[in-house]
Amino acid sequence: MAMTAVARETVFALRRQIAKIEGTLPERLAAPTAARLDADVNTDLTIVRRGIAAALPDAFLPIGVERLDAALSGGLPKAALSEIHGTETRDAGAVAGFALSLTSLILRQTPGLPVLWIGTSEIFREAGFPYARGLHAAFGIEPEQLLFSEAPR
Repeated sequence: MAMTAVARETVFALRRQIAKIEGTLPERLAAPTAARLDADVNTDLTIVRRGIAAALPDAFLPIGVERLDAALSGGLPKAALSEIHGTETRDAGAVAGFALSLTSLILRQTPGLPVLWIGTSEIFREAGFPYARGLHAAFGIEPEQLLFSEAPR
């Protein structure tokens, strides 16, 4: 049975609260120390959340902030989509700046990759669309690399 978006958000919020009480992260991207690569396992496998997985040495992008890299078990996972959002609409600028900084780190290692920017109608209405020339000047992201998508919620 499919879970509604509201129910899913409630579950995620409860997981975060439990993790805060326990002093842990709600979801940890680290591979368990006992994990190993078997000959039959696909070597492109990098992360399985809440389970056992093997991480290749180059599977993460170190951010450069020791505590954040440690919390992410080595950095931002390269072979994954990452969702970054703030708790309030007024945080849109800070959240966008953080996401763009991470994007520029990735693009320094592998120039020319496409960038998909998904935002909600509310955020684009309140904060506006990112300015392509400004993104190029501040973060080195070419306008041709950008694809914007607007989601209703």
